[in-house]
Amino acid sequence: MYKLKFTIISLLLGMVLVSAQAAQKEPVMQRVYMFGFGASLTDSIACQTAVQAVDSAWLDTHKLLVDRSLYSIQLQFYIEQNEGVKHPLCTIYFDRNERKVQKMWNKMKKRYDADPNIKLRQIDPSKFQFMAEQYTPPTIGELPVGAPETATKQDKKGDKDKKK
Repeated sequence: MYKLKFTIISLLLGMVLVSAQAAQKEPVMQRVYMFGFGASLTDSIACQTAVQAVDSAWLDTHKLLVDRSLYSIQLQFYIEQNEGVKHPLCTIYFDRNERKVQKMWNKMKKRYDADPNIKLRQIDPSKFQFMAEQYTPPTIGELPVGAPETATKQDKKGDKDKKK
């Protein structure tokens, strides 16, 4: 009898925990630490930012940075405008743990410092800071401005009749 009660309570508690995790579908604003790396594939110059804290970054349910491509676009724009590198390929490294990000930063720096063919430039933190991106939840049923509407079956059938 005791084992049956314990099993039922355990199952109920498990269901509550699973439903609480499933309910968290929206991204959560958290502090993350990140740095960026940009390199030109046609030149021997690479740029690396310092590790920076971004207080209002959005993480999804899988702990991935929402709209992370926008952060790499920020870095790409800065490198093109201020470092004189044309069309850099930029990547962002991030984590909620500062030590992990610092370890990745050191690994990248060590790798590119060892390569005599690449000049690694450190971007001064006073000149470039990642700005937190504004999260906008996706809306269902609305088309973006300028998006073509899909044809219905009736429209397609009418097009076939016109061709005959």
